[in-house]
Amino acid sequence: MKKLLLLLLFIPLVSFGQDDEKEKLKTVVKTFFEGFHNKDSLLIASVIDSKFDLNSTSFKGDDGVLRNINGDNFVSAIVSRPDSPVWKEKLLSFKIKIDGPLANVWVDYEFWMDDKLSHCGVNSIHLLKKKSGWKIFNITDSRRINCNH
Repeated sequence: MKKLLLLLLFIPLVSFGQDDEKEKLKTVVKTFFEGFHNKDSLLIASVIDSKFDLNSTSFKGDDGVLRNINGDNFVSAIVSRPDSPVWKEKLLSFKIKIDGPLANVWVDYEFWMDDKLSHCGVNSIHLLKKKSGWKIFNITDSRRINCNH
């Protein structure tokens, strides 16, 4: 009976720890996109791993296409883009999975240029837990023009 009572007391602590990690992951992703929107390379660099890269998936006809973008080139393109049109990636929902040092944050999004919806899809964001905290090492997105949810 004592073991059962101890187990019941311990379960909420495990759940709380997982929720705390999920909030940390959400904060890292939101920080990345804050840097993205503000063209702030230092803010982006604070949450990405040195081996960060980006992939984008789409269809060409009925065949899936994968495009890889070097992380350094991506960050350079973000900070050097013109102020107009204004880019806004709206993060719609978060689904978070954690297994030890690996996490995946699945984020539905809409991408707007000025006030016009450009495309939508999902960001599959992979993170590694380092001594300094969670770091994004890959973002792979899908891009759809038909955004009827």
